[in-house]
Amino acid sequence: MPSHSRATALALLLLGGPLAARAAERPSLAVPLATGPVKVDGVLDEPAWASAGVVSAFQLMVPREGQVPSESTEVRVLRDGVRVVFGIWCRSARKPHCGLAARDQVLDGDHISVHLDTDGDGQRAYIFGVNPYGVQVDGILTGDADFKWDGVWDGAAHRGDGEWTAEISVPFRIMRISAHGRPWRLWVRRELTAWNEVSTWPLYKVGEPGPIMLQGGDLTGLDDAQGGREFTLEPYVFGASLGERSPLAGGGTSDWQDESTNDAGLDVQAALTPSLVANATFNPDFSQIEADVLQIEVNRRFPLIFPEKRPFFLEGADHFVTLMDLVLTRRMAEPRWGAKVTGRAGAWNSGGLVVRDGGGAILGGSGYTPSDDHRLTRPGWYSLGRAQLPFGEGANVGVLAGGHVQDEEESPAPVRERGTYNVFGGFDTQLRLSARWRTEAQLIGSTSRIDSTGTGRDTEPFNDWMGVWRFFYRDKARELHLGARHVGEKFRDELGYQDYAGVTYRRVGGWWDLFPKTGPLQRLAPIFDVLVVHERTGRLEFDQIESSADFEFRRSAFVNAGYRHSDEHWLGHTYPQDRGYLYAEWHAWRPLAMNVEVSAGDAILYGAPTTSSLAWSDVVTFNATVRPEPRVTSAANIVRFRLKEAFDRSEILDVWLVGVKTTAQFTRRLSARLYPQYDSDAKHVDVNALLGYVIQPGTVFYAGVNSGWDPDLVSGKRTATSRQFFAKASWRLAP
Repeated sequence: MPSHSRATALALLLLGGPLAARAAERPSLAVPLATGPVKVDGVLDEPAWASAGVVSAFQLMVPREGQVPSESTEVRVLRDGVRVVFGIWCRSARKPHCGLAARDQVLDGDHISVHLDTDGDGQRAYIFGVNPYGVQVDGILTGDADFKWDGVWDGAAHRGDGEWTAEISVPFRIMRISAHGRPWRLWVRRELTAWNEVSTWPLYKVGEPGPIMLQGGDLTGLDDAQGGREFTLEPYVFGASLGERSPLAGGGTSDWQDESTNDAGLDVQAALTPSLVANATFNPDFSQIEADVLQIEVNRRFPLIFPEKRPFFLEGADHFVTLMDLVLTRRMAEPRWGAKVTGRAGAWNSGGLVVRDGGGAILGGSGYTPSDDHRLTRPGWYSLGRAQLPFGEGANVGVLAGGHVQDEEESPAPVRERGTYNVFGGFDTQLRLSARWRTEAQLIGSTSRIDSTGTGRDTEPFNDWMGVWRFFYRDKARELHLGARHVGEKFRDELGYQDYAGVTYRRVGGWWDLFPKTGPLQRLAPIFDVLVVHERTGRLEFDQIESSADFEFRRSAFVNAGYRHSDEHWLGHTYPQDRGYLYAEWHAWRPLAMNVEVSAGDAILYGAPTTSSLAWSDVVTFNATVRPEPRVTSAANIVRFRLKEAFDRSEILDVWLVGVKTTAQFTRRLSARLYPQYDSDAKHVDVNALLGYVIQPGTVFYAGVNSGWDPDLVSGKRTATSRQFFAKASWRLAP
C-alpha cells in the first residue's frame, strides 16, 4: 500500500472509530405506516395514532442541561405514501404564552418545532413548527436557523384543560430527499417562554461542537420517501396610485403630482431530481409589503444594510452561505429575470445563480475603490456558483465563485465608460479536530476592472485576496474562539460586504457559564472579546477590548452589562473611546414583553478632516410588545441617538426614531396592520396600513395605503406630502 494511502486509512480509522461509536449511541425512532386516515385538526383522536412511534424523554437544553423540564411533552410520528405526520401532546399548567399571529411570528412565545435532516449527515434540516394557536413556522437550519423559507404543509393545534395538542403534516414533495442510504435525523425542540426553558429530544448538549443536527436522533422507515416532485407557477400582479407634493419656501405645498404604476411577474419552480430544484423568475416581486424598519442614518462611517425579502432570492439562499459575507443579494437592485439551481447533486450540496439586473445599487462596502465613488451600478449580469461536500461528523469542504459584469455606459465618446467586471472565487472548509475543538477556514481571490472617474481611462485590471482562519473550543461551561482574517488592499466583491480593505483582523474571545444551582439566578456568564485591526502598513486601524457578563433569571428575565474600550483611526487621527452598555429583557407575562438597551460614552463625529473630533454619544433603544388579547399585537420600537461635543457640552445631534406596529389577526388567514413611523431628523412621519389575506405561501392578497407627512416650512404644521394606494395578488399554482 502506498504511504499516502496508509496515512489516509490511519486518519480515517482514528476519526472513524469515535464517530462510529457516536452514531451507535444516537437514539432512534421508527416511523410506522399509518393504519388508517389521519385528519390534521390538532386533535389526536384517530385510532392510527395508537400504533405510532413515540418519544417522551424530553430534557432541558437550557437553562439546566439534562434536567427534567417543568412541563412534559410527547411526540408521535406516522407516515403514508406521500407525507410524514407528527402528533404532539404538551402539558400546559397555565395559559399559553402566545397568541394568534401571522405565519412565522411565533418565536417570542410558546411553540414546538420538529427538525428533519433528509440527507442524514447532520449538516442541514427543515424546520416545521406550531404554537398552541396553530400558527405555523418553518425555515432551514444550517449553522443558524433561517425562517425566510416557506413551504406548503399542514399544521393545526387544539387547546384543552391543562394541555394542548398539535398535528404537523409534511408532504415529501416539498423537501429535497437524496438517495444516500442513511436514515433521516430528527430533533424536536419545545420552548416555554414564561419559565425560560427549552427542552429537546434528543438532548442537545451545548458543549458538543458542530451543527445541531449531529446530535439528532435517527428517523428510520423513510427509505422509500420520494421528494422534490413539486412543480409550481407563481404569478403576481401589483398596482399602485402614487402622489407627491413638496413644502414651499413661502409656506404651503405644491400641487399634487399623481401617477399610476402597474407591474407583473412570474416565478417558476421545478424539480430536476428528487434533491435538485430549478427556479426561474421574470421581473421578480419587489413590492415591499413589509416596510423596512427605520435605522439611524446620520453620523455613520459604513453604509446601512437591509435584509432580503424577495421570494426568488430567499429560496435556497442557505446554499450560498459561507464563512464571510460574500453574498448580499440586495446588491441586485432591479432584477429583470433570473434562474438558479439549488439542492444536492450526488454527495455535493450545490447552487448556481444567474441574474440580469437593471442597475441602481450602491456599491459602498464592496472593498477596494481607487477613489470615493457614490455612483449607482449600471445594467449588467450577476452570477454565483457554489458546491459543498459534507463528510465525517460535521466536516465539509466547498468552493464558491461569483461575478458582476456591467454593460458599457450608453453615452457619447470619449466619456463613455467601458464595461467593468468583478470576479471572485475560492474554497472553504470546516473540520472537527476533536471532541472539543473545531476549525474553519476560507480563501477567496478577486480580479476586477472598474472605473471610478467616469472617463473610461482608469480601467486597468487589479486583483487581490481575502482569507480567514478560526479555531473554536467548546465544552458544557466554556467557549473559546480565536482567529485571523486578511483583506487585501485591492480585494473587491460587488456581491458582498466588507467594512475595510487592506487590513488584517486578529480576534480572541470567549465566555464561561458558571451555572448557579439555587435561587432565581439560573445562569451567570462572564464574557471577553479582543479585536485588533491593522492596516497593511502596520498602522492600527481599529482595536476593541470588551468585557461583559450575562445574567439569566428563571422568570424570563435577562441582563447583559459591560464595558468597551476601542481605538479607531479616522482621517489621520486615532480616537480612543470608552463606552458602557446595558441590555435587559423581560417576557414572563403573556400580555407584555419588553427590552431596553442603553449605551453611553465616547464617539467620533465623522466629518471632514477639519470637522471630525472626539465627541460623546448616548443611545437608548426600547422595544415593547403588548398583547391585550390573543388576536391583537402592538409592537413599539423607540430609538434615541444623541451626539454631544462632550458629556457636559452642547448637543450636535438628537435623533428619535419611533415606530408602533399594531396587528389584528382575525383568523389565521385574515389580518390588518397599522404601522406609523417617525424620524425626528427628517421631521417625517410615515404611516402604512395593510389588509392581508394569506391562503398559503405564494397565494396571497394585499391592499394598503402609505402616506407621508412633512412640516410646513413656515407654520411648522404637518401636511401630507405623499400618498400611495396599492394592491398585490399572487397565486401559487401546483398542477
